[in-house]
Amino acid sequence: MANRHRNAIAIQQGACNPSGIALSIVEACQEIRAEATKGEITRDAALRLMVHQLAFICRANDDQITGTEYSALIAECERAS
Repeated sequence: MANRHRNAIAIQQGACNPSGIALSIVEACQEIRAEATKGEITRDAALRLMVHQLAFICRANDDQITGTEYSALIAECERAS
C-alpha cells in the first residue's frame, strides 16, 4: 500500500486539521505523478478521500454549502483581495 493510501485511511478516521490534510493532498499528488499519468490524479481513490474529508471539515461539500453562502464566500474573498 502506498503512503497516500495509509494517509487517506487515517484522514477518513476523523482528521480535523485542514493544513495537515492539505499537506497530505500535496504529497499524494506528487506520489501519483511519480507512478501515473496526469489524467489519473483526480481519479485516485486516496486523493479523493482526502479531498472529501477536507471539504467536510470546511463545510464545503455540495450538500453543506448553499448557492447564497457560496456567493457570500466569493464576495468576501474578492473584497479581501
